[in-house]
Amino acid sequence: MVPKISIIVPVYKVEKYLKRCVDSILAQTYQDFELILVNDGTPDNCGIICDSFAAQDKRIRVIHKENGGLSSARNAGIEVAEGEYIGFVDSDDWITYDMFEYLLNLIEEYDCDVSSVSYILSKGEENIKQSKIEIKCYEGNDSLHNYLFEGMSKRIADFPVWNKLYKRHLFNEIRFPEGQLYEDGATNFMLLKRARKYVKSNKISYFYFQDGASITRRGFQNKDLEILIVGDQMVELALTVGDQEIIKLAKMKQARSYFSLLSKISFYGFTDKRSFKDKTVIELTQKLRSEYIFLLKSPMPLNRKFVMSLLCIHINLVKIPIQLYSKIKLLKL
Repeated sequence: MVPKISIIVPVYKVEKYLKRCVDSILAQTYQDFELILVNDGTPDNCGIICDSFAAQDKRIRVIHKENGGLSSARNAGIEVAEGEYIGFVDSDDWITYDMFEYLLNLIEEYDCDVSSVSYILSKGEENIKQSKIEIKCYEGNDSLHNYLFEGMSKRIADFPVWNKLYKRHLFNEIRFPEGQLYEDGATNFMLLKRARKYVKSNKISYFYFQDGASITRRGFQNKDLEILIVGDQMVELALTVGDQEIIKLAKMKQARSYFSLLSKISFYGFTDKRSFKDKTVIELTQKLRSEYIFLLKSPMPLNRKFVMSLLCIHINLVKIPIQLYSKIKLLKL
């Protein structure tokens, strides 16, 4: 019997966290799914753990492949997926027991092609402070406008694929860009552009694990500059839509990339000693200054605009309010 939902989990060097992830999926209230574990050439025991899970539950399939990165693993899962719907979970994260039932109910109730829930950043705890549930449905260009607007205005943005459920046909001719960081942004744009309707709920159902070693929390590496490539891709895609407001938001997202990179350098520094790091800071600062007025008019939160203003003056100025805030917190203890 063909499963209703295919859940794809890329697996790489997550031996400590894989069981938590898989157990949360197997505990779903909605049980008509296949779980595709993609062993992306992991050097630890994850491949053995995946096979062990598959031996215990016939809904689990395991793909063993050479290491190709997150996008490559997701694409491998899409190729073999049999479900009418496709969802993703990252292997160091976990989900609430009702996430996929809720996502499927949203699609069926609102007759949509994509549904999504909200998520929280977690260090391992499950403390959910759920606000009143709100559900919004978007059609056509409104989906793309909301997608880009929230990406500019909220910390919990709409860019990830792992908090969503998609009708399988949306992935016809669409795959994740292999070998590229920040792969969700442009891919989701293409999927939402193809979708007829999109339903969003603020119900918290996904735990995005941050252990201090994630891509977003480590020091700057040259590969991080690929966020600029994603910005270019977003603008190119927006131009094909032809909506001036969407184009403007895409250009704002592109300009914000300079702010994101400088913020990362300011908070986490460089991962290694590089001769070009001063040059990198200078070039990014110049580009941010050139977009400063444009970004001031964007829907970015005021606190980020404040940090951006400090970065435009000098990258080290950002550390002053952080140090003051830390001292104030200590005095209150």
